[in-house]
Amino acid sequence: MDVVVLSGTVGAGKTTIALALRDALVARGLSAIDVDVDAVAQETSAAPDDPFNERAVVAHLRSMREHWREAGIDVLLLPRVVETVGQRDAYADALDEPVRVVRIDADSSTRHARLISRHEPGPDRDWHLARTDVLADLLVAASVEDLVVVNDGRPATAAALEIVDLLRLPARA
Repeated sequence: MDVVVLSGTVGAGKTTIALALRDALVARGLSAIDVDVDAVAQETSAAPDDPFNERAVVAHLRSMREHWREAGIDVLLLPRVVETVGQRDAYADALDEPVRVVRIDADSSTRHARLISRHEPGPDRDWHLARTDVLADLLVAASVEDLVVVNDGRPATAAALEIVDLLRLPARA
């Protein structure tokens, strides 16, 4: 099973590209799923020392790995901010598979426009707007990714097809 994490700051387009990437892989005859990792993290309260609930995410991935293997999943897509090598390695350990990280990048004005359109005015929007540029800089400095794909001014399908090509994800006849 190929495991691809779509990382990137908030508003970069991780989830949108994950959906387009899944569709592109299915069109190539592969069995691909995308897991809403943020939803998994939000299913339980996070501990003070684990604000993004990574332990719950890793436990979920570990508990599901055999199910995904038995189901014949070719490619597992995980849209999720990956800030450290340790986080990536924890996913790989939980899944017992190598994990490739694709950082989705978009310029600040694009990210801000996306966040404004998706969040109602208030504390949630304010947090996302304040976080996006700080996190973008952190991710560049962390350099956890195997490759970077720019998601500005083009459809998500174009970014998804670029990822398929760059990762050399197979097709079935």
